[in-house]
Amino acid sequence: MPHTPSPLTIAIAACCLATTPLWAQDTVWRDAPNLLSGAVPSYSTDDGATFSAERPGLLPRAETRVTIELPFAMTAAAHSVVAADRTPSLALYHDQRDMLRRLRVRLNGQEVSPPLDSMIFATLPDVDATLLRQGDNVLRVEMTVWNGSRQDTIPFEPTIALVLRHSSEIGFSIGPVLGAFDDDAFTVSSRTNLPARMSVYRTRDGASHDDGTLMRRVGTTEHGLLHRLRVPRMSPDDDGSYVVVAERDGFTVGSPVPTPIEPGAVTRFIVVGDSRTNVALWQAVAAAIARRRPELVLHLGDLVTSGRRDWEWEAEFWRPAAGLLGSVPFYPVIGNHEADAPLYDALFTGPSADGGARNWAQHFGDVLVIGTDGGQDWSKKSENARWLDTTLAASDATFRFLLTHYPGWSSAGHGRLATDGKPAERQARETRESVIPILARHGGTAIIAGHDHVYERSELPGGMTAVTCGGGGAGMYGKTAEAERQNPYSVHFADRHHFCVFELGRDGVTMRVVTVDDEVIDERTWPWRVD
Repeated sequence: MPHTPSPLTIAIAACCLATTPLWAQDTVWRDAPNLLSGAVPSYSTDDGATFSAERPGLLPRAETRVTIELPFAMTAAAHSVVAADRTPSLALYHDQRDMLRRLRVRLNGQEVSPPLDSMIFATLPDVDATLLRQGDNVLRVEMTVWNGSRQDTIPFEPTIALVLRHSSEIGFSIGPVLGAFDDDAFTVSSRTNLPARMSVYRTRDGASHDDGTLMRRVGTTEHGLLHRLRVPRMSPDDDGSYVVVAERDGFTVGSPVPTPIEPGAVTRFIVVGDSRTNVALWQAVAAAIARRRPELVLHLGDLVTSGRRDWEWEAEFWRPAAGLLGSVPFYPVIGNHEADAPLYDALFTGPSADGGARNWAQHFGDVLVIGTDGGQDWSKKSENARWLDTTLAASDATFRFLLTHYPGWSSAGHGRLATDGKPAERQARETRESVIPILARHGGTAIIAGHDHVYERSELPGGMTAVTCGGGGAGMYGKTAEAERQNPYSVHFADRHHFCVFELGRDGVTMRVVTVDDEVIDERTWPWRVD
């Protein structure tokens, strides 16, 4: 019978996790009993009208929909294990992530819903185990796959596993992630590897183990895989801290999280962009950022290679930078490689009323930071342009920074010009013709973008700065042959992995551009205004 967690149990779990994180690896199935072991698959390429034991061939440069039928038997002993679990769960795994475009699963004729619609999954972590029957069962898996070879037909024989999961395996697959914060509260989000509740506990520093007030729950989510909580701040005279705990059937795993400083006290924030694809480089960049001890991290988008591929968010984005991302508030803006993925909105909380707005603004003392979804309509008469104008007009901040994924001025590939001499890409054109003029009209300090994997600083007419900070891990770009024509205002260009450190001090706001080796390759100070 599952035990009821005591505060001490949770505290011990949290301390253990702090030194040895329990990652929810999707390779765990290799060590777990596969219910499909011994099942003989049959294949169909005509939407299940006919099946054959022969493996289908995937034609080159073509998309193929294959239905795999796997009959398997459930022994009475195995079925009794499922029946005895309070909340039995199955996980389905496959090894076709590189070719997969779409996945659909049915167990004994019942549709298995994915955790999020329109995402592509290598793991379905919550297959309803009550769909299993004692005796004969049938799993049907429909995969739409792409053969990228230009000339080779590839035989298709995926490995598929269906594994019983026990509540003791509970863990965080992503997070806890610190999101938006203000004077009253901060947000925490996460994803667990099994359906669970996420709770936040307030702990008392220095309390003895037999003190019944050692930990107090201050918030909890509904049972599920994706979690988000707004956590009230402790009073200034409270000497406690916070622990985020995943709880399932009496089993717990936790992670301590720091309390963000109040927004008005932020004096050091770091901007990074385009960290996708190269895991080792992103890991190195994240470690270098952590050494600078930022109070806020802002990301310019392209966190992963393909945002609809669910597994990339853990393996490519979160896991290499967990030490950084779990210790400081993280505000991203969305890039093109996120592909409008619903998981992006589920994981990240911005400073808006509901936490979900793609366009947001927040004051950090004398600094206003505006984050935008540059892929939306930003033309001169758009609703977004009116929102930006109103937001800037209402601010009395001395320094005003706008973040977007798409640069308006660039010497690299995304700055190429059309025959009319204007940026060829719509997003770049709207940034240049609409966003930058609005920002400049309201005394904007700088517009900061990614997209082009370079560092570039441009000093625009009128005194505003344009920065491209796209060196978070993706492969670097260089200048185009038309660079001077594309961007006549460029004053510094580098094709090295980097991030930008902003510090508010006596002289104003200073930006230092830092490489993974802690070398400062550019520096710019915007002084305090003298009225």
